[in-house]
Amino acid sequence: MREVKVVLIAKNAGPEMLSYFSSVKFAPGTLVKVPVRKSSSVAVVVSSRDVRDAKAEIRRAGFALKKIAKKDIFDAGLSPQFLSAVRDTANYYASSPGALLSVLLPKTLLEKPEFFFPAKTGGGKNREAREVVLFQMDTEERFGQYRAMVRQCFARKTSVMFVVPTHLDALKARDRLSQGIAEYVYVFTLREKAEEARKTWAGALDEKHPVLFITTPAGLAFERRDLGTIIMERENSRAWRTLARPYIHFKIFVEKLSKETKRQLVFGDSVLSLETLWNWKEKGAEHGELSLVRWRLPAVETSLIDASGRPDSDGKFEIFSKELKSLVHKALEEKESVLLFGVRKGLSPTTICGDCGYILPCLNCGAPVVLHRQSGGGNIYICHACGTKRDSKTTCGFCGSWKLVPLGIGAEKIAAEARGLFPEASVSILDKDHAPSDTSARRIAQNFLKNGGILVGTELALFHIEKVSYAALVSADSLFSIPDFGINEKIFYLVSRLREMAEKKAIIQTRNIGKQVLAWASQGNIIDFYTNEVEERKTLLYPPFSVFIKIDGKDLGIRERFLRWNPDTFKNSLIIRISREKWPDEALSHELSLLGPEFSIKVDPESIL
Repeated sequence: MREVKVVLIAKNAGPEMLSYFSSVKFAPGTLVKVPVRKSSSVAVVVSSRDVRDAKAEIRRAGFALKKIAKKDIFDAGLSPQFLSAVRDTANYYASSPGALLSVLLPKTLLEKPEFFFPAKTGGGKNREAREVVLFQMDTEERFGQYRAMVRQCFARKTSVMFVVPTHLDALKARDRLSQGIAEYVYVFTLREKAEEARKTWAGALDEKHPVLFITTPAGLAFERRDLGTIIMERENSRAWRTLARPYIHFKIFVEKLSKETKRQLVFGDSVLSLETLWNWKEKGAEHGELSLVRWRLPAVETSLIDASGRPDSDGKFEIFSKELKSLVHKALEEKESVLLFGVRKGLSPTTICGDCGYILPCLNCGAPVVLHRQSGGGNIYICHACGTKRDSKTTCGFCGSWKLVPLGIGAEKIAAEARGLFPEASVSILDKDHAPSDTSARRIAQNFLKNGGILVGTELALFHIEKVSYAALVSADSLFSIPDFGINEKIFYLVSRLREMAEKKAIIQTRNIGKQVLAWASQGNIIDFYTNEVEERKTLLYPPFSVFIKIDGKDLGIRERFLRWNPDTFKNSLIIRISREKWPDEALSHELSLLGPEFSIKVDPESIL
């Protein structure tokens, strides 16, 4: 008889391992189903030893070990390299391996794990560690490099995993990369039915020829002995971050997995993340001989327009500059499509009190509310953080004044202005309010691309539209008011994506023409933006020179437990900044692990607000 230690695969799994007994000698990584309270859960075996060696420990436990039935043992297992990458990533994010596995192994994979993780697949070829390769260039050139790399891998009889952040990105990648090798390309995104997903995975495993396995993070556990390269496309996308516990960035896991398996790792994007570029330059760009990093992006003519004009005769500030009006007129005369990009949903992103300057908050979570127009008429405030609604007929919560002033330009306001200026044109909106599902978003995008007209879109439009004749950023000024360390990088990336989408001309409007980041973005000037941004962050010890740890919770009495790390307090959050070289810190990780589920822990968050 043997004592078996396992890690539960569950979002609420704690850091501790659970013990069971079995007559079977397990190999580490074996997947089993174990009894937990009155139900059962899939778990992964960490270790197995003879009960005689654990006799004293079992006696001290004070409870009887439950048995793992033979029928609950799967003929499936995870490789030691995969599990090692899981442990390292969990340690980095002050999470538990079980919680991380619940994200990396979706439900479809665990319902019949023997289809996805046959025990014979583990291991892999012996390889030498290789430098990370960077591809920073426009999309067409980048995919040309990918196609060449895939064919080189096939010639060397090795397979390639191509990882993208979303289902739509996977379909686009398939269309761009399949020419001439379609029979060896497999796409796995979990948008398929479970049976179809199993068929795709099994086909990729059984194919004797090397394969190109295109997947979202749902397929990161895919394993073939000949898998030699991992390509992470759209590395700078915000979609790589999880929106619920455990809060992680999949790039960290991919980095650790490639290091453990000694696979070639490739990061690609039009503009790579500042942290990735900094790491590359710090380690010596000359060592990345295969990297191709363009510091200036080619694109169509792009104009930076000062839209801070005077109000008209009615005292109203115009949203559309004369240059933007001219661009839209030109597009409509040519029967071409034009995308008007807005960074926020609704009518106005912010409402302030005209008497005291107080920003109108959500009554539930405290985030600024956004003014929306209701379908039945009238307006309403909606919180984009928690979804709580608030009557638009309200007063200032600080001074009681009725003088509430909506500020900023939302998608609905842009669309209303466009309909007034161009009544003959078709005007549609593509944002989460008007397209709550992928199906509805795809329908709006396809109708726009087929029939032309004006599309007002938020960041959601960038996922569904690849090319458009004309494009304009109506206003990004509200983003500059966000006191966040990464906001300049976000703005630069958004503008760069918009420039790349436009086939004929692009316009960037601003009411603060002095914002140098918009000038660099409109020129495709990555090197000057990067140099300036890195210097600013170095001075302020912002990432990548440090790691932020954000602890959210209503009980800030826990601050005393973290005094040795000099935490700052912001609303209901504690913010700890620690040198990147010192993270993970074992003592700090231990204190974080002791916090209850009522606290949310985010390591290296996108924002500390």
